Amino acid sequence: MIGGIATTTVAMATSLFVYFRPFTLEDIANTAQGAYSYVKEYIEDVQGQKKQREAQRLAEEKASQEAEIAAETVPHIERSNNLGTADFDAEPIFLPQEDSIYTFMLDTSIGPMLYYCQGDIRWKNYLYGGIDPISRYGCGPTCVAMVINSFSSTSVTPIEMADWAAANGEFAKHGGSYHSLIPNSLAAFGLKVESVSDRSAENAAELLRTGHILVALMGKGSLTQNGHFIIIAQLCSNGNVYIADPANYENCTKEWNLQQLMDELKRVYDAGAPLWAVSLPENPT
Repeated sequence: MIGGIATTTVAMATSLFVYFRPFTLEDIANTAQGAYSYVKEYIEDVQGQKKQREAQRLAEEKASQEAEIAAETVPHIERSNNLGTADFDAEPIFLPQEDSIYTFMLDTSIGPMLYYCQGDIRWKNYLYGGIDPISRYGCGPTCVAMVINSFSSTSVTPIEMADWAAANGEFAKHGGSYHSLIPNSLAAFGLKVESVSDRSAENAAELLRTGHILVALMGKGSLTQNGHFIIIAQLCSNGNVYIADPANYENCTKEWNLQQLMDELKRVYDAGAPLWAVSLPENPT
């Protein structure tokens, strides 16, 4: 096919030269060179597009296979009916974590999610923004890494999302992450994310029932002394919820009163804070 294109191009160019004016060997050489360049560029373009499509296909297959393997082989967090309690004099959540690797799945309203802990030995000492350790300041990148890794076509870790946040202006020195990390990062990886202005327990429960998980910025209360991102993952039959707390694995094993969590949301309202609803794209690619 490509050889036919080249032959036809040369033949047409030669015919035109013959018809309109006398031609020289130099004319023929220039025409042949032009045809060669055109065909070369055409081949490179076709091959480049083919490689790009193949790379995308392989990446999607790998992500799908990893998700299937994880769902089958990674143990689920063992949840109980114990109720998490409010303690407004709680110690800061960023306590030293034991040297552990946390590899667990947990059920959510939109499917199984791989749990990440910011105190995991694999990344707890990694410097977010080259300055602050993930173990203390990385709740934002760890939360979005859980969501993106589990519900988009891209596999990411807290380290990769910390780097993404720093590169995209979402890192706040000695302050963790800007609130815009949540909508900007999730949207960048193809997920649907919307600010929730009705922060009543009734509306939050309805969102969980209708194919959403909630990313919440918590204020002082049972989970933090200052500010902390968590994921409200699933509604229980009794109206309580399960959460994914990137700083405290034990909190993920308990039920939490949804009204209590809504009452403890941080009182900030920039970038859609303090509550976002996340759902799967309508037409995933």
